[in-house]
Amino acid sequence: MHLFFRAMFALGVAFAVASIAGALEPETLHGEFQLAGPLDHKGSPGEGKSHLYISLTDSAARTLYESLAVDPHDDSCTGYRLKARGNVACYEINPNEEYFCSFAINLERDAIEAGLGGCI
Repeated sequence: MHLFFRAMFALGVAFAVASIAGALEPETLHGEFQLAGPLDHKGSPGEGKSHLYISLTDSAARTLYESLAVDPHDDSCTGYRLKARGNVACYEINPNEEYFCSFAINLERDAIEAGLGGCI
């Protein structure tokens, strides 16, 4: 049951991120999630269930990318335009067409951490 409450917290954080991004009306999220352990030295999730990795695509990723109050820059690792605020990273893959955002929720510390898809 403890995992259920942590998952509910994680969903609450995800909705908070969406509201920070300026979403006035609820929208359908597109992307995926993975429950796993912390990232290893290669950027791959480890064993366990301490982190909820969230990857957003489509309009949710575009909305979050556009809402991050930072200037974009070219990411030398991925080759895409990147906007990052704290541990939330969003990439503009094809200008005005394709976006990807990633972050993780550390369920043990109730904290936002780096997600999948970037370079370490």
